[in-house]
Amino acid sequence: MPASRQNDLLPGQIRGISRTSLWKAWKVIRTEIKHSSVRDIVDFLDYDVNPDVWINRLLARIASGEYEPDTPTRFTLGKSKGFCRTMTLPAVPDLVLYRTIVDYIYSRSRGRKHKNVFFLRDDLSKAQKIALDEATGRMKDARDVESVDGGYRFTGRRSFYNWLRFDQYRKHLLYEETHDFIVVADIANFFDTILHSHVAEAVQSLPVPPRMAGLLFFVLEHLSIRQDYSSSHGISLPTDEFDCSRTLAHMVLFPHDDAMVRVVGENHYVRWMDDQNMAVRTRAEGLNVLKEVGRSLARLHLTPNSQKSDVLSLKAARRHYHLDLNRMLDDAEALSRKAASSKTATIRFQRKVKAIWKAAQPHETVGEFPKILKRLYRLAGLARLTIFRDRAASDILKNPSLVERIAGYYRCTGTTLQYIQFMTELMENPEQTYPDVNLVLTEILLRLEPEKDALARLRELTKTLILSSRDIPGKGECAAVAPLLALRYGDAPALRLLKRCVQDRKQTSPAALVRAAAFVYASRSPAAFEEVREVAGTILRNHLSTLVLLIAEIQRYKSVPDRYIPRLHSSTDSVAGTSFVDMRVILTARLLLLCPEIAVRNWVMEWRKKTLASTISNYDRRLVRRLVR
Repeated sequence: MPASRQNDLLPGQIRGISRTSLWKAWKVIRTEIKHSSVRDIVDFLDYDVNPDVWINRLLARIASGEYEPDTPTRFTLGKSKGFCRTMTLPAVPDLVLYRTIVDYIYSRSRGRKHKNVFFLRDDLSKAQKIALDEATGRMKDARDVESVDGGYRFTGRRSFYNWLRFDQYRKHLLYEETHDFIVVADIANFFDTILHSHVAEAVQSLPVPPRMAGLLFFVLEHLSIRQDYSSSHGISLPTDEFDCSRTLAHMVLFPHDDAMVRVVGENHYVRWMDDQNMAVRTRAEGLNVLKEVGRSLARLHLTPNSQKSDVLSLKAARRHYHLDLNRMLDDAEALSRKAASSKTATIRFQRKVKAIWKAAQPHETVGEFPKILKRLYRLAGLARLTIFRDRAASDILKNPSLVERIAGYYRCTGTTLQYIQFMTELMENPEQTYPDVNLVLTEILLRLEPEKDALARLRELTKTLILSSRDIPGKGECAAVAPLLALRYGDAPALRLLKRCVQDRKQTSPAALVRAAAFVYASRSPAAFEEVREVAGTILRNHLSTLVLLIAEIQRYKSVPDRYIPRLHSSTDSVAGTSFVDMRVILTARLLLLCPEIAVRNWVMEWRKKTLASTISNYDRRLVRRLVR
């Protein structure tokens, strides 16, 4: 046996898992954390204060064989009809290790990937952009539609392209030629039904160190959902939001890709995660392809989703993907970029959005309409149109995955008091059973720019959330956001309430709320931090102890490390079309100001100066001036 292979079987470091690879994975995860469904009060700043400590500790535990993942956090995301998807958020070191392992394994499998197979949204978007540009060029250069696609037989070919829009066909289906029928297929309960043995087959076919493969399955067994005190069933991948399990699931389907490419050909097969479409000539051929899809998936012990699988004619595919509406939406996107230039441009943009909605309404129950609705809500928010306000609540109840877009729209098109009323009524609606919906509605409160008459209402709502006095789904998660509301809108009573949360010696408050309250309260001044330190030493709460260590490390800084720079960037509101300063960014800046070193404080003041000079709202400027000083 080669010496390198022998070393993999012995205790010690594992090839591919190093300080460099872990740090690289953490940098990627750190940028994605602020987009996660459940955010930490400081976006896990704990792990950026002194990353060498926990990374070296993790490497040592792996090398000694003592490593074991912590219990992950579980939360749910609403789907529809009361159903939810259970999500997994591992502890940061476990997540970073998981991402490091799957990145290494995937890097060894790139030769297995077929032409139009994707699992990352960015890769799919790039492919669609290339396809759209190529199609637009072909349509522009072609004097006769016959030269665009000489193999397609259709009565009134010029009208066909005006109707279907070849560029949208290319963008959404990626095929270089038009086809008579499109087979669409999906996998039922994909992540929940993947057998670990099939993941093992995918990994074992690659040049991966055996100890890394063993560590991967050790992590999977600890992170996958199972009954308390029961053995692992060797099935399902934990659904995370950081592309770890998504990468493994993608690789499990490589044998299926091979089988389908043999059936329909490389250029006629497209897969986006578990969604697939295949081009065929006849409906009979399409039905046979679906049969082969079932056979191929059965070899992997997976089942096609019969409700989402079908053979679509070109006309049906046009409606399923709403190619005409997507083209209109693309045109409206172009108009939105010019809307601010003049009143005439604004009116033209608003009329375009209204016209699209009128054309879209008859097709609400067809195909991928939720994607159309999501785009419409954004454009209506940019246009400041109120046409969707009456249906916003019912659309959230029907499609809870759209809550962030719809709530953002409602915020942009009305007053603060109107949003609070909307939020309150939706939270108290007996049909609103999704914890994540209430959490998003609460997070949106951090983006309001209230009028004076709304401040009292916001402060009362903040108190209600902190005390969890409303029995609503996800009240604990909402309470953990409330300390940021107290920082943004609060007054002296709000700060006293946060102090009571920190000093809760009976430990009746949720840990996430106490952690959030402690961070916000400690950021007031070094004296306030000393109060928190005293409580932590008395009660010995682990989450407060971690906070004390974090701030104590910050106070020892001689300069601000470069890794803080990405954390303090302003963000873009896609619905309002404006830049804003995230409250977690402001809190991070306040924590840095607890450092007595002049160089650190000057760095924060320079950041403050640049932020005030950027294109943020006047409200955000006043907020930064008040809270970062």
